[in-house]
Amino acid sequence: MFTAMADYSKWTKEQLIERLKALDAGSDSGPLAPVKELQELKAALDAHSIVAITDARGRITYANDKFCELSKYSRDELIGQDHRIINSGYHPREFFNHLWTTIGSGNVWKGDLRNRAKDGSIYWVATTIFPFLDANGKPQQYIAIRTDITQRKRDEEQLEQLAQSLAEKNKELETIVYVASHDLRSPLVNIQGFSKELSVSCRHLQSLLGSANGFQSSPELRMILNEDIPEALDFIQAGVTKIDILLSGFLRFSRLGRAALKIEPLDMSGMLASIAQTMEFQLKQSGAILRLNPLPECLGDAILVNQVFSNLLDNALKYLDPNRAGVIEVSGNVENGRSNFRVKDNGIGIAAEHQAKVFEIFHRLNPKTTSGEGLGLTIAQRILERQDGKIWVESKPDSGSSFFVSLPATVRNKE
Repeated sequence: MFTAMADYSKWTKEQLIERLKALDAGSDSGPLAPVKELQELKAALDAHSIVAITDARGRITYANDKFCELSKYSRDELIGQDHRIINSGYHPREFFNHLWTTIGSGNVWKGDLRNRAKDGSIYWVATTIFPFLDANGKPQQYIAIRTDITQRKRDEEQLEQLAQSLAEKNKELETIVYVASHDLRSPLVNIQGFSKELSVSCRHLQSLLGSANGFQSSPELRMILNEDIPEALDFIQAGVTKIDILLSGFLRFSRLGRAALKIEPLDMSGMLASIAQTMEFQLKQSGAILRLNPLPECLGDAILVNQVFSNLLDNALKYLDPNRAGVIEVSGNVENGRSNFRVKDNGIGIAAEHQAKVFEIFHRLNPKTTSGEGLGLTIAQRILERQDGKIWVESKPDSGSSFFVSLPATVRNKE
């Protein structure tokens, strides 16, 4: 006696397929007689998915309503045909050879298929083809269960096109920035040079007129030569210096996008030891202590990764707290296929409102008391993004900062 019927309407497509497998293998008679249960499974699949059944030669023997609706063919037009009737010509011959080899061997095949409907429209289906085997283990028919994923594929294609468009725009922008920055340097040098020359001439003129009665008796002339012109020249020189710094930063930033990467395993302990050696004078001068823990290897471009950590250590020294001895510590670990590094200091820290901005171009924490372009962290972020890496910060004012860098781990580290 058979028990009550299972509620297949609540089963997923994968559960229905697994049940079909069990019935085909004869491993489980189930809650109903096999024929009855197959009928119930078929009804559930028809409501759930696009379903087609073919004979051993691939001729369609059954097509449900969803198949007819999506393909735009009537059931009579589909029965007796093979699936070449909806072949879009998108997939190569090797693709279908692999499909038939798989199901012909009695194995389940899964994949995405691009088909063409009767009206010429294209649609995509996520497909599972399950072979039913005879007593000799040979396929006697196949059931194909499909889900319409056309919209998903369209969305993926649009995202891919958008990513390509953004990459092209980014490349154009980098070229514009490079050309503009490079070409602006020439007139800037002229302004800088001639303003200095004018300043020298102004002092010479002051000397020549210093003993002249007209000069001595004219307060207006003295103000022009002694105050107005020198002040104007100082403003010009300050503006030129700032523009020069900005243009240098733009050039450095634009070059990043054109630099070729050489990704290789990196000995990070050796790299940080080398960086520490080059910074030995700065460390002694500041009185800070640098602690280097054993670090894992990672994958990256040696020159650019060196630039990132040199910048992080330089920043740690730059923003030490004058009220306590500076301590900088570098540590690392491997987790989930990533090599993670931490550069920790006990410096002045970063206020919460500034933490989101530290990676913005030309942002400087203390522009009046520290030198630089405000590009170091922006460049570090760009360098890491190009190498499947990332950087972030955790900090509290008066407690110090921790900058984290994550890069792909080497195969050896992953094992």
